[in-house]
Amino acid sequence: MFILAAALIVAGVALFVAAPLGIGLVGARAKSSSELQVERHEHERALAVQGLRELEFDREMGKLSDADYESMHKALEDRALTAMAAVETIRAKADKAANAKKPGVTPLTNAIRRPAPAPRRIDPIPTLVVHHEPPRPPQAAPQTVATASHKISFCPECGTRAAVDAKFCAQCGIAIKPMGAAIARSE
Repeated sequence: MFILAAALIVAGVALFVAAPLGIGLVGARAKSSSELQVERHEHERALAVQGLRELEFDREMGKLSDADYESMHKALEDRALTAMAAVETIRAKADKAANAKKPGVTPLTNAIRRPAPAPRRIDPIPTLVVHHEPPRPPQAAPQTVATASHKISFCPECGTRAAVDAKFCAQCGIAIKPMGAAIARSE
């Protein structure tokens, strides 16, 4: 009798502990292909937006030239907008398919009007505004030895070629000092 009671207690504890595992496996719903695509596009958009934030930070820190910033900003912005458009297209198709399956006559319980829920804000990301400036006419630069040394600069640490107005090396991140000042000091 004692052994039977102990066995029932052990079985009850085992079922109690294993219950969440069984419910989790049975209760899990398989995602449709459209839901998986939406998740993938949302992830792609989030990565692009994070890249835009980091790009803006690098620009403010002076690590990027304006030309580099513009090219990378345009690519990341296009990536985010493409992902957002794909999500909207998938959701529109899903809504259209769901509306096609609805019956023409609404039951009396659904006919009662309820206040519409407040619109849900999906993305707390600010709208990007792109300003286009008119091209500037080229200015003639004086041909001197000092300006020629500023046209090409190299990183003193790793030797990577740097942009004309770069303040930091794109390869190793060290501050780049103009060569003209270094030549003037040594003379």
